[in-house]
Amino acid sequence: MKAGRVIGRVVATSKYPNTGGKKILMLKPMTWEEVAEAVNGGKDISPKDSGKSVLALDAVGAGYSEYVFYVSSKEACQAFEEEPICHNAVIGIIDGVNLVKGET
Repeated sequence: MKAGRVIGRVVATSKYPNTGGKKILMLKPMTWEEVAEAVNGGKDISPKDSGKSVLALDAVGAGYSEYVFYVSSKEACQAFEEEPICHNAVIGIIDGVNLVKGET
């Protein structure tokens, strides 16, 4: 699973049939450390440039500026009952993060 922040929404007048009615979100990928600092510290931080933005179908009703986790590849399609064609799917909204640092 990957973490990110919703930075926008895409509106498409024409899309593949079984993606109809599903929200397309624009996400900025973030590290789990960045998300932990933002969510647990109550800070409204912008994601550092940790990659290009990605598009994802929304399976949970996430909104603008929320921190989310998403999956990619075939697992993304399985987030929906009818398994639409997609590469990324938002499958959760992050309320808190507890990072445990282990011995290396």
